[in-house]
Amino acid sequence: SAVRGHRFREPSGFIPPGLFVGILARMYHQLEYNIMQPARMWRDHAVLVLNNKKTRVILRCDLDNAIIDIIACASENEQLFVGAAKGQASIVIWLVHLIKMFLRSYSQLNFEESWLCPNPWCHGIGIGDNAPSEYRGSNFLLSPTMRCQKSHDCNVEGCWRFLGTGHKLEPMKLQKGQMNACKGCNNKPVFTLREKVA
Repeated sequence: SAVRGHRFREPSGFIPPGLFVGILARMYHQLEYNIMQPARMWRDHAVLVLNNKKTRVILRCDLDNAIIDIIACASENEQLFVGAAKGQASIVIWLVHLIKMFLRSYSQLNFEESWLCPNPWCHGIGIGDNAPSEYRGSNFLLSPTMRCQKSHDCNVEGCWRFLGTGHKLEPMKLQKGQMNACKGCNNKPVFTLREKVA
């Protein structure tokens, strides 16, 4: 299995109860038809299906710990890519971009971001389940390499169709000292999709 994950965490421990539902509502109305379905949406999580049902993404909100997770799963790394030409990138990177644009209207919140271990075991995959369960790996903290200063409209730029270069506006990098082995699986993580995870 190929797995990639991204975590937003509000250090204050509080996010408004309607924030995650707002994210789901925006995505449901803007993403291509059938990526999201009401039968796969709940108050605290949703399942997105892409790439001819070969790729599944879980959006998950833990209000008690002020966490929003994006976890993408597929059989092969290549199936985690979406978009074409300039817009081709990991589905996780694209969804992170869309969520960040939504969060701009919540300027009082200051989310920390981290990558999650790409080992399926740390997500509970392959332990009697085919879907991610409680995460047991490390959080690999990120810092922005630059901030987006220009105005950006996802509707105009084609982001909801995974087109254009919106996903490159705020690239992230690992903070110093964050490339240690994961505490869950004891493996050193490989985050790029071009490389195989051990």
